[in-house]
Amino acid sequence: MSNPSRRVTLGLGLAAMAAAPAFAQSRPVRIRGTILELEGNALGVTTRGGERVIVNLAADATVAALRRVALAEITPGTAVGIVAEPGPDGELRATAITVLPPGMRITELQNAWDTGANASMNNGPVEAAVDSGSGRDLTLSILGRRVLVRVPAETPLLMPIPAARTDLVPNATVFINATRGEDGRLSANRVTVSKDGVAPVI
Repeated sequence: MSNPSRRVTLGLGLAAMAAAPAFAQSRPVRIRGTILELEGNALGVTTRGGERVIVNLAADATVAALRRVALAEITPGTAVGIVAEPGPDGELRATAITVLPPGMRITELQNAWDTGANASMNNGPVEAAVDSGSGRDLTLSILGRRVLVRVPAETPLLMPIPAARTDLVPNATVFINATRGEDGRLSANRVTVSKDGVAPVI
């Protein structure tokens, strides 16, 4: 977080940092759950599905928490990662938004996401933000295309903030963009953890 020009990939969207080169050839695994324990670099997690897994954290793994953001704070130039699903009219409707701190850039992408059959992750800078009466309409610039996303007023809006390993305590909620190596072990270089009542939602 200390380098404002650092490029971030949110295909993690809560926002996950780009995978480190050492993990580049491994298979990505998104882990959502609660912490059992942290022993050394081994983080035990119970997933939402009830599975118990061990994630081996890099020695210098980043730990992030989240803070709530007001919809009015999202203005042209803001970098966002939006989880969205098509509404009845076919237009994208946000279900969760990760807002990057000012000055940070984002890797533009539009990929399928695993929170719903038709969910997608939409990463890019905001080109236009217009009040809709029931929320806000955001136009993103993604790889040379304009993508309109309707944002209901109740959509969770969260910004990553620095946290520490001491925040990785039992029963805390986590989101981890892990990778599975050829030996089957899970590794990660970033963890997003709940703190002060704010939990990952992506």
